[in-house]
This record gives sequence, C-alpha cells and structure tokens, in this order.
Amino acid sequence: MKMTVGVGLLGCGTVGANVADRLHREREVIERRSGVRYEVRAVAIRDLAKARPESLDRRLFTRDARAIVDDPNVDLVIELVGGTTDAAELVERALDRARHVVTANKDLLATQGPRLMALAASRGSALRFEGAVAGAIPVVRTLGEALAGDEILSVAGVINGTCTSILSAMEQGSTFADALARAQQLGYAEADPSNDVSGTDAAHKLALVAQLAFDLGVISPRIARTGIVRVTQRDVARARMLGLRIRLVAATLRTSEGILAEVAPALVREGHDFAATSGAENVLHVRARDAGALVLRGAGAGGPATASAVLGDVVTVLRTLADRRDLPARGRAHALAPAFAVGPFFEGNARMAELPEYPVWEESAGIVRGRALVKA
Repeated sequence: MKMTVGVGLLGCGTVGANVADRLHREREVIERRSGVRYEVRAVAIRDLAKARPESLDRRLFTRDARAIVDDPNVDLVIELVGGTTDAAELVERALDRARHVVTANKDLLATQGPRLMALAASRGSALRFEGAVAGAIPVVRTLGEALAGDEILSVAGVINGTCTSILSAMEQGSTFADALARAQQLGYAEADPSNDVSGTDAAHKLALVAQLAFDLGVISPRIARTGIVRVTQRDVARARMLGLRIRLVAATLRTSEGILAEVAPALVREGHDFAATSGAENVLHVRARDAGALVLRGAGAGGPATASAVLGDVVTVLRTLADRRDLPARGRAHALAPAFAVGPFFEGNARMAELPEYPVWEESAGIVRGRALVKA
C-alpha cells in the first residue's frame, strides 16, 4: 500500500461525526479492506465551538468547504452537509474537478441526481449514495449492481421510520401529536418533521429507487405523495379491527406506457412485512424478471446505520483507486436516460367501504387503467 488517498469531509453533524470518528478509529481495518492508505485532509463544519468527537484533530476543522473541494490533494469528497443549496454547489464543484464523491443527501439526488450523474460520467468520477436510501440496507448496491444484469419490474416498501414510528404508536393508543413528540425524542423525527409526515422524504427515496431500478432520470417532484397528517386514531383502530394496519407505502414499477410511482398511507394486512415494521425499521420488496422476489430489511435511519452505508461506499472508492486504474463500471457514475411519463401508482387499487380514503395494498398481479402490473 504505497498510494495515499486524500479525503475531505463536508459536514460533521450526527452522521458526519460518526463517519469521521470511524475513519479515525477503524483506519487499520478500512485500509486493509480497501488496500490503500488514506488521510483525512480537512473537515468542513459550520460551528467551530460545537463539541465534536474527541478522536478528531481540531486542526482539521475549517469553515471553508470550497477550499476542501478545490484542494488538489483531496481525491475523495464525502458530502454530509445536507440540503439542496450549498450541498449542490459543493458536489457539482467536486465532480467538475474530477473528485470522487460519496454522499447521503437524498434531497439533492432526488431533485438533481440526473444532472449530477451526467456530470460525474463526463468526468469519469464516482458518485455513490448508499446512505441516501434506507440507511444501512444495501438498496443502492442491490438495484445498481447485484441486479444490474436483470430487469427490475417493481420496488415497494416502507422507507420512512418517522411515519412508521408514529403509526405504530397510534396503534397503541397515542394521539398523532404525542406519537410525533415521542418520535422526535427517540431521534426518528427532525425538529421540523414536515418532510417526513408529508411523504416528501419517502418520495425523495423513491425517486432514487426508480433511478436505480429503471435507469431513468426520475425526480421526486414528479412523484405523487400523500402524507400521514390526516390519519386519525379512529382510522388506525378501525383498520386493526379489520385485520389491517396503516403504513406509509412507497411503490414504483415500470409499464409499457411509463413509470408508476407514488407514496401514500395504505391498508396492509397484518402479518405482511410492511405491517410488521416499527420504529426506524425499513423494508423493501424488489421483484425482478429473473431473480424473482427479494426482501431487503434493516435499520433505515440513525447516525450509525447511515454512517455504515457511507463507509461502505468509501471503501468501494478506495478499492478502485488502489487498483490504479480508472474506476470500473460498478464505481463510475453513468448518465441516466430521460424519464418518460410518471403516473400515480395507487389510482387503480381497491378501496374498502369502511376506510375508503386508503388504497389496499395488493400482493398479486392486478390491472391499473388496463395495464398489466406486477406488484411486489
């Protein structure tokens, strides 16, 4: 291991601090697994006075994130700033300078991913984002690599831990407000939970899933979404009496006429994988032409889980750099084809007279507006 890769970390919040700490404490393991030495050149932070992991050398801290991106000794940029303003500029700047980028920023990639992937492809850079979808669950690797030689028909699941935590607490008698407050205390919900409870967070993740599954430039503003803010205790109790549970389900599939994608609270039978979720647990069903039905389940949120996914991407990039050749197809980004029509998924699903506002989640093949569908 003669080569040393320069790493720049943008952001040192919940996830960033976990990543930075592990890059320091687990250096020997990471270098052995990747086959290359690395050095963290700098860590961009907003507040120099805020407490950080004791393992970090404070001399690495800077408020000048652009200087890290522009540093010719930085080969790999880890973006954990979040948001779609500063992060967009920094990621674009890094890719334009042929840096490799690892990020967990679902908001950014769900709205600007196709453009950034095209830029990365033109520069021969990696743009990896396992941590942006379902935390530690290897959704990106499964869809983008393991099933790259197959045709993915549909992907569906429960991918927002805040909503699952709230709905499962309401099943135990909590009000929506109390359940939300409890989710915030547990760290499942942000201080401003609007993105979660409105279905926007799940729509962002679903856009990334659709990009990977169908190799199309699907962006989240085109995905229909309904949140859980209108779900009442009465609805939850009535569903339980019918042997059902209400869960926020995100689903997408390809048809001959376009992509169907939607996020909405749906009625799921008890005993189903989606109904069995609680807390921050996520679960996805993937259906592929040849591989058949696959189930992915695990911790979908939280600093350690997301950091695990980020570090997995870091090791992948380090391995390819250790080979001293251009990144292979599995590491290098590629441009997505333009997305054709994106329609609502649940429009043709059955409804129950007792709870007509919620679609019923169907396991078997069905027909929506005359299209033969396979629902995971």
